[in-house]
Amino acid sequence: MITCLTLSDFTNVATLLGAVIAMATLFYTAYQVRLNAKTNRAMFWLELEKMSKSHDQVHLNLRTGGKWADGVSCPANPEEWSALEDYMGLFEYCEIMMKMELIDISTFFDIFLYRLRNIVKNRSIVDYKLRKEAKSWRNFLDLLKRFDIPLPQEIITDSQLTFNF
Repeated sequence: MITCLTLSDFTNVATLLGAVIAMATLFYTAYQVRLNAKTNRAMFWLELEKMSKSHDQVHLNLRTGGKWADGVSCPANPEEWSALEDYMGLFEYCEIMMKMELIDISTFFDIFLYRLRNIVKNRSIVDYKLRKEAKSWRNFLDLLKRFDIPLPQEIITDSQLTFNF
């Protein structure tokens, strides 16, 4: 038996079909937005890793076996101090972005925490930069607090510092 559809029936079918298409489009768009967000996050971490590579010499100097790894030796000239400040400044930018909830704290923790600990192990750097110049390093100090990384208790005297200007 064939029934004739009225204009009202066509309107209802078209409305229903439009709603289904709209829902499918909405789900697809949400999926794409989520996928783009994941891709952008991955690209950000790769870019941050690339940026940290430009500070490899400072990183190597602070690592076990590096020339500043004994905890007392530190940059010996203005160029080395500048490189160290740039390295620490990169971490300050990360803290600012974490405060703004732009980067993932747990991923930063997994990738970069040991680098912060390597900096703090060096008492000369801590005393010269994070104690004497604490006002200039507020974001870096906030980053250390965020991850419960304390500054060493002992303070080095100026005669123990091994840098010359």
